[in-house]
Amino acid sequence: DGDDVIESLKEFASKNNIQQAYIKEAEGKIRDFEISAFSGRGSIENYRDKNQQDVIAINGQITQSKGNPVIQLKISVSRAGLNAISGLLLSAKAGESLDIAIEKRDMSKMIYA
Repeated sequence: DGDDVIESLKEFASKNNIQQAYIKEAEGKIRDFEISAFSGRGSIENYRDKNQQDVIAINGQITQSKGNPVIQLKISVSRAGLNAISGLLLSAKAGESLDIAIEKRDMSKMIYA
């Protein structure tokens, strides 16, 4: 509870020598988060919420830049009033529980055409 989500994923990637991975799913809650999302006015706005909210969906990837892990997460979280906010996760802390599934990619077996 309270761990920085993006920093924790970076640490995990470094400790496990993950060069490329997909973030497949998550179950749990986040709090103190900021999401960059399209607004109804056609612009991008940042949405901040200190309250704990359920993660509805997540996907993303772990890559490397100059030997350091880079985390990109797209997320949907619940909000009051039976609606959700979706966008690029800029920052978040884990709520009372948060499990994230990662699929590591073996780059030696990748073929690009």
